[in-house]
Amino acid sequence: MQAAVCLALVDPRGHFLMQERDEHAPTWPDTWCFPGGALEEGETPREAAARELEEETGIRVEADALAELGVFEVVSPLGPFRYHAFTAATLLGDEDVECREGRQIVFVDPRSLHSLPLNPGTEAVLTALRAWAAEHPSAPDPDARTFAGVILVDRAGCILLQERDEHPRIDPDKWGLCGGHVEPGEGFEEAAFRELEEETGVRLPPGTLTLVGEFVVDHRHAYGTWDRMAVFVAGTDLTDADIDCREGRQIVFVDPATARGLPLTHAAADVVPAFLESALYRSLWESA
Repeated sequence: MQAAVCLALVDPRGHFLMQERDEHAPTWPDTWCFPGGALEEGETPREAAARELEEETGIRVEADALAELGVFEVVSPLGPFRYHAFTAATLLGDEDVECREGRQIVFVDPRSLHSLPLNPGTEAVLTALRAWAAEHPSAPDPDARTFAGVILVDRAGCILLQERDEHPRIDPDKWGLCGGHVEPGEGFEEAAFRELEEETGVRLPPGTLTLVGEFVVDHRHAYGTWDRMAVFVAGTDLTDADIDCREGRQIVFVDPATARGLPLTHAAADVVPAFLESALYRSLWESA
């Protein structure tokens, strides 16, 4: 039986490094998988996994630092093979990955995997990888900053977004959430109310915000750290005419389909799709 390996890196957001195979792949073309390949003569599976990752992405990891997920038997169009799967945490992001094979190699939100064509080898490994990632969450960076963001949902299901101008240190000329730094002594929710009022003039009554979740966001370009952001939401009867844009180019309600196609900030790129696919968003829209 042939032997093969794969290596799935997990970033601080819990996203998995994956490769979109092209039409030239010898097996399962046009599907998504983890970086990997066949063992070479004299290699251990760990050594092969580290080598394949470097060959396909330019990323070098120590073989001894890899966690083993298990050995899986998979049948491919070329016959059965034994699939050794490994994983490791990383502080790298998409900008650190050099795609040397396939269409793209990027970090993928595991919540979106249901929409991707996965090859059978990848599907075999996913349960073990998800379990490992859940047991090894990213520890907060001691230098990490904390942020609070707010999403308002109007009666048409549109979400309030801010178009940033060229001046912010973080993600200039991108679209993001209303919000900002949590000040010393503040809680996330307190900061969310304050930031919304400072940027839009909207003062919400206490108790009207619901927590969407806490996210890890890539602010390495601005601060050199992966930071924490708590995001809150509220339904509203407000319209664009009620918003006083006090920061950025504009703050407006945006149709969900349009929002997905905007150049989003690092934070919004993770938060917006996840929120729009959530039961919480559907409940706010349907009750409006």
